[in-house]
Amino acid sequence: MSISGFADLPLHTGHVPPWLYSRMVKLSGLIVELMVDEHGIRETIRLFSNPIFFQAFNNIIGMDWDSSGSTTITTAALKEALSKRDVGIRVVGGKGVYAINTPVEIEELGKVWDVDVEGLKLMSRLSAKIDNTALQDGYRLYHHAMMIGSDGTWAIIQQGMNEKTRYARRYHIWMGNDLLNEPHTGIVGVKGNYALNMVSRVSGDARETILDLVHQDVNKVLRDWALVRAMMRGDSSILTYLGREPPKYYNPYLSGAFRPYTASINEDAIRRARDVNDFRELLLVRGLGPSTMLALALIAELVYRNPVDWEDPANIDPRRYAFALGGKDGSPYPVNREVYDAVIDIMQAIIDAARRDRGLTVYLKHLAKVARQLNLPTDLVRPTPP
Repeated sequence: MSISGFADLPLHTGHVPPWLYSRMVKLSGLIVELMVDEHGIRETIRLFSNPIFFQAFNNIIGMDWDSSGSTTITTAALKEALSKRDVGIRVVGGKGVYAINTPVEIEELGKVWDVDVEGLKLMSRLSAKIDNTALQDGYRLYHHAMMIGSDGTWAIIQQGMNEKTRYARRYHIWMGNDLLNEPHTGIVGVKGNYALNMVSRVSGDARETILDLVHQDVNKVLRDWALVRAMMRGDSSILTYLGREPPKYYNPYLSGAFRPYTASINEDAIRRARDVNDFRELLLVRGLGPSTMLALALIAELVYRNPVDWEDPANIDPRRYAFALGGKDGSPYPVNREVYDAVIDIMQAIIDAARRDRGLTVYLKHLAKVARQLNLPTDLVRPTPP
């Protein structure tokens, strides 16, 4: 299981007009139906766990490439479209109250499909703790959606908001990769300066140290935390006079305006964590939130000399595929209703024809292969005229 990546997207005002949203729902359903027919349920869901594919899909259906709504509106359109089509895939959760209602929707889905309801609920909760607690990059989650297949396959698409910059960041989690060790396979957006990343390979020893730490008496943790605070204040000790006093600890993540949380220790959470077996269980401990995790990370690094990864891992631009049908706010050009309807009609005709003649699918694959072999220069490619 892994986080496949995340995207930085500015907060856009305004709403998607009903005429456009209804078309997004229709086109989304048609595309997914074709994908399932071609790739199967598991591969279709895996593709949506890839932030670049998701961005391309968002652009294809007419959302702006750089809008926070590219997450919320696209997942909402997928949720509505797939609820009307028997393709073996559903979307649960969403923005705000819909995110909170995710466990209930999973339970309802369990009445229809033979899936591991409790396991899905656990992964839903764990993914939120990863992106709010284990990874602290200045974004707080407000959107959480889960794409689930009738075969038990799942992926998470969730989004956080940086209240200072008014930018959103999207996170994708895929069931097939390692959750706690380098789970990000792609990060879409502007790279930030710093982040606490406890799911990085660099932080591996620190994770083990934190587990050892919480297995001890809480008073030991508090003593270590007091030592860390003294080091960060630059307090002197007898070592100063012996010439062995380390310099005052400086961490740009903690000293700058970027810092999203103030480190502190929740004693009750540390007590509850005493019997956890691994870092995954630690993340799920009630009351162990970002502030406590930040404090434990500092103890691991400063007292026990196990390095923590403070680098923000963003690295991919989300602008590709923005020219298919235009964008809601006119970027790169306004959506043309007639062109959009023509695309829906063609997609529906392809699905209907393929059901009647499976040979058509083979022909279309061959046609796509030939088109790729032509290697047309990019300057000959033009967007559909508005």
